[in-house]
Amino acid sequence: MRYYPIYLDLNERAVLVVGGGAIAEGKTVQLIEAGARVRVVSPTLTAQLVELAARGVIAHRDGLFNADDLRGVMLVISATDDQAVNEAVARAANERGLLCNVVDQTRLCNFITPALITRGDLQLSVSTGGGSPALVQRVKREIAELIGVEYGELLELAAEMRGEVKARLPEFEQRRQVLHAFIESEALELVRAGRHDEARQLAHKLLEGAEREL
Repeated sequence: MRYYPIYLDLNERAVLVVGGGAIAEGKTVQLIEAGARVRVVSPTLTAQLVELAARGVIAHRDGLFNADDLRGVMLVISATDDQAVNEAVARAANERGLLCNVVDQTRLCNFITPALITRGDLQLSVSTGGGSPALVQRVKREIAELIGVEYGELLELAAEMRGEVKARLPEFEQRRQVLHAFIESEALELVRAGRHDEARQLAHKLLEGAEREL
């Protein structure tokens, strides 16, 4: 395994995107969704990036990249079609010990981003370590067909139940057993059928049963 998989908490952290085209736009939107404070450096922007800058959602500097753009950021993504710029970004980021991704150029990256399948707060990531983007897309498509929106809805119920379980059951092992019992129960089928209230009632029944055993 060449890469160590990790999920970063970027909430309220400054990140830099170099480039203003369609790929840079996609990366910027993902970073915004993760709660990051995004700076974009590019002499041109897509229409959506122009709108985001006008609304103050992102900070934009009109111009070419220079090393000062990295001041205060923890992560940088370079998404330009200028090889010299991409290499300059990677070099400057590495000198400062920053996380750096140059889109589709793994040799210039010290981290890569996986393909994502999202179902609410449930995230499934797929990566081939840069070896075959085409295979990533096939695997992503097949997983997406298997894992529907009901899994995200089940996660919401499970997270809700977890809070109650932690408050009402003192022992870790007992909490673990109840939470696993809920996930392995018919709750998923109930959610898939749109019977969310019944799934929630099942969660309460399992919790109350565990309390009686105290």
